[in-house]
Amino acid sequence: MGQLTREERHRVFLVQRKARRAMLAPMTSDPTVAPERRPSHLRLPWVLKMAITATLLAGGWIAYHAVEFHAPGSLLETVWPRL
Repeated sequence: MGQLTREERHRVFLVQRKARRAMLAPMTSDPTVAPERRPSHLRLPWVLKMAITATLLAGGWIAYHAVEFHAPGSLLETVWPRL
């Protein structure tokens, strides 16, 4: 019991081969096309990127000095800050 006859094995083989071909057909029939690259005139030039980076760094540096944090020197300064 559980043994397949020669004809049944052949039918299973044919069904598997048909299913395999059906799965592989979409892959081989239409080659994939690489996405188009954006035209170079739409990209930001590197000078503009550097200017934006420098502006952000300068703004962060100014904000850091404007809101500078001074840690208390002792526990007493934490409880009774200088006025």
